[in-house]
Amino acid sequence: MFKLFRSVLIVVTQSAGLLLAASSLAYAADCASLQKGNEVFADSFTDNTGGWPTDPDATIDKSGLTLHLYAPNSSWVYLNNTFNASDGDYCLEGILPKAAGPKNNAYLGLVFLAKDASTFDVLQVDSSGGIALWRKVSGTWTQVANLSRSTLVPTPGSNIVLRAVVKGSLIDVSVNGTDLQKVRIQVPTGPLDFGVYAQTESNVAKPGIGIQVTKYRVTAGQ
Repeated sequence: MFKLFRSVLIVVTQSAGLLLAASSLAYAADCASLQKGNEVFADSFTDNTGGWPTDPDATIDKSGLTLHLYAPNSSWVYLNNTFNASDGDYCLEGILPKAAGPKNNAYLGLVFLAKDASTFDVLQVDSSGGIALWRKVSGTWTQVANLSRSTLVPTPGSNIVLRAVVKGSLIDVSVNGTDLQKVRIQVPTGPLDFGVYAQTESNVAKPGIGIQVTKYRVTAGQ
């Protein structure tokens, strides 16, 4: 009887340990603790001095940066106006949006290596828990990698951390501190921008939905 009880105790203890580890992984990640190298840019959106475009549908307040999407617009590439970077460690913290409606997922993305709004790379998550790395060149989309994992399914309304480390042509992407993939990509020439991507699968009637970012940070990496 003692041996049986001890076995059950070990199983329960191990299960609790695994749950604790998973919980720690889910909630411990943030840009400042993950990123490496000297800080190039940082914004926690306590004011509007971060160099982001002024737009009536982009609000900066105590909730952070919120991009409002509604018909006739179902996507938004929101690039910083005052900083440029190529090699570096890019990271945003935000709230995974809820679906805009039945069969209408909402997306939040970390944009980097952007030549303009028609040529950029984006690591994105969606309201169904999907994760993907996409590349847009001269307006044409290509999915670089489907990064969805059964062991990493973000839930709508939860905090999310998107990170991309660029060194030369090598990109290393992660979500909530979990490394997902390294891939080589041709880097555009010239000064490159970074920013946020917001999307719904189809148009949403006004007032639409708000896609929220709470922090954005870029470091030089290593």
